[in-house]
Amino acid sequence: MDKINNNIPVISVITVCFNNKDGLEKTLKSFAAQNFSQKEIIVVDGGSHDGTEKTIQRYKNIIDHFICESDNGIYDAINKGIRRASGKWVVCMNAGDIFASDTVLSEILDRDIPGDKQFLYSDYAEIDGHGKITIKPSDRKKGLVFHQSAIYRRSLHDEYGYYTVTRPYTVSDLMFFLAVPERLYMKVDTVISLSDTSGISRQGLWCARNALCMRVVYGIENMHIAYVKYWKYILTVILRKITRIK
Repeated sequence: MDKINNNIPVISVITVCFNNKDGLEKTLKSFAAQNFSQKEIIVVDGGSHDGTEKTIQRYKNIIDHFICESDNGIYDAINKGIRRASGKWVVCMNAGDIFASDTVLSEILDRDIPGDKQFLYSDYAEIDGHGKITIKPSDRKKGLVFHQSAIYRRSLHDEYGYYTVTRPYTVSDLMFFLAVPERLYMKVDTVISLSDTSGISRQGLWCARNALCMRVVYGIENMHIAYVKYWKYILTVILRKITRIK
């Protein structure tokens, strides 16, 4: 357990946003509701013009650091937040993501974490526009790790680098996660986050393609199997569109 005193945060929550004031408010409320006291939140805004600044003002008492400036994309914004963080552990949550319950951080960080485990992750929960919640299994061996449901040592960035900044948005989080050796991982039973399915990572076939490429590069996927999975994904997207039209 990492607690030293009540003035030093054990975990830093990094939240990035751009023109998503409603999503940001959901995330801030979820952060404030956590019953774990040694936490901080860093909000990195890319220069929103939808009234986000009013949301920031309403919640300024719980926001530890606020950065508002143009950036080179979501991973550049996340890197800015991580560099400002002071917690030993970090979790990156996009505006609109929330913790799966009010006790997530205490359930995970108040336990005895083995000294050789530096990356804690859980299954992934997402909610659609109809309020339906789906639990998606995570598995480091299969390259299935989602950043909203990953709590890891900030010091890992000193050894394995920060998120690669690229445009358009790709899978820099997965690149970093797979660079971290599997022996440092520990899966926890507590589901960490509940995420909106309209997030950036859900938009476009390019993301599915890039993620499969990363799994091939790290030897998790066979090239031929990855090719088949990609085309299955394309067919699924097409069928969904046809169903909506009908």
